[in-house]
Amino acid sequence: MLLPKATQVFTIKVSARLAAFCLTFCWLLYSLTACEPKEDIITTNPTAKLEFSTDSIKFDTVFVNTGSVSRAVWVYNRQEKAVKISEVKLAQADAAYQLIIDGQEANEVNNLLLRGQDSLLVLVKVKIPATSDTSAFILTNAITFLTNSNRQQIPVVSYGQNAYFHNKTEITANTTWKADKPHVINHFVKVNAGVKLTIEAGAKIYFGKDAALLVNGSLQVNGTSNKRVSFKGIRRELLYDDVPGQWQGIKFEATSQDNHLYFADIKNATYGLWAANPDNDEADYDLEINQTVIQNMFETGIRSYGADVRAVNSLITNCGQSAVQGLGGGNYQFIYCTLANYTVGFRPETVTLQFADQLKEVDQPISSYRVKLFVQNSIIWSGNRSNSNYADQIQMKNEAGTTPQLEFKNSVLQTVSFAEHPAFVCCNNLLNLDPKFKAPISMLEANVPDFRLDTLSPASNKAWALPAITKDLDNKNRHPNTPDPGAYERTKE
Repeated sequence: MLLPKATQVFTIKVSARLAAFCLTFCWLLYSLTACEPKEDIITTNPTAKLEFSTDSIKFDTVFVNTGSVSRAVWVYNRQEKAVKISEVKLAQADAAYQLIIDGQEANEVNNLLLRGQDSLLVLVKVKIPATSDTSAFILTNAITFLTNSNRQQIPVVSYGQNAYFHNKTEITANTTWKADKPHVINHFVKVNAGVKLTIEAGAKIYFGKDAALLVNGSLQVNGTSNKRVSFKGIRRELLYDDVPGQWQGIKFEATSQDNHLYFADIKNATYGLWAANPDNDEADYDLEINQTVIQNMFETGIRSYGADVRAVNSLITNCGQSAVQGLGGGNYQFIYCTLANYTVGFRPETVTLQFADQLKEVDQPISSYRVKLFVQNSIIWSGNRSNSNYADQIQMKNEAGTTPQLEFKNSVLQTVSFAEHPAFVCCNNLLNLDPKFKAPISMLEANVPDFRLDTLSPASNKAWALPAITKDLDNKNRHPNTPDPGAYERTKE
């Protein structure tokens, strides 16, 4: 049966509109699909694997109960298309490790979309719980990634170390620190007046940021040639190996006496040793240093306020200000010592060896005592003579009008002001002659300076043999008749 003509016309119009709508819809759908970037299209191809910025993660010696810094791993999708990472997690459930995965603080994250040619960041840190081990121990795990049925992993290894922790500790009775585990100082350790702290050979002392060892009593560091005692910052990454100012230093207060440091290494503090004992007592030394290295100080290696200090076979180097600074007088001896500043950022207004007979402090009376200085078989040098600011490495201020007692023998001295002073021009001293160290730090790419004398050094064999001192800083024999000045005896190679 034929439809009425009007109905036929209406049906044709509806069909045409429907067809046009369908064509438009299909075109839009095609356009949307065709315009989707490749990097947003997810591939399920099992050959699509992730790549990583590192093949392993290592935390080198982390103290127990002390959080580490974070290590970073970049995860790359080198494919043109996106991938869905089904899971990122630790291989073993382990509370010691913490992950931050693409900004999410969690040890497992699922269904991460990583667009083509894109990357994401995974951070990992560790806080190792205490154990009964005295030596370092290993804690292992891995970060695993599951993508298109491919499981990939990055091994994580941590070396843990138990330690003795000292946090705002006050020592009120004679105490000995053993060397079986490291000692970690946070804030400060204070040795009370009349109390002795003895540190065994081989002990390792680590300081947190701005931490200090405060000695009102006595400190006796008993290192040996094969078991040296070390004092340094708690940061043990290679990046911090020679960064100064990581901790405050070792401070000897006015009541402190009978202090000695044998075979010690002090590095990367604000000051190495700070001694305050202004008096006229020159009979006994407040501080004796033997076969010790003080290096990489933000300010001074030894800062003294009228104290009496004796150093033998020791190296003080690379300090932001002076290697040795004695204010307000004091009695000082340096025998077979090397005081050498080769710091790149060395300040022009400072000198290697600086003394003054007067000490001025805010709200304190001015103290004035004479300077008594004896230097024998030593080297005082800065390493930079091209700038006139560096030409004088010995400074003596007599603001109180006292007469310093100066004695220099068989030493290499960098000085202009005292080039004609009777105490300097006598006694076989070498003035302003480069001692030619084998490899001072300014000449090295590696941070391992060598302050032994070169074979062509004008100072070789110029020291005066002292029967009571037969070893050098490394405990090697001094030549019995013609030893070398400075902390090290040159050996034939």
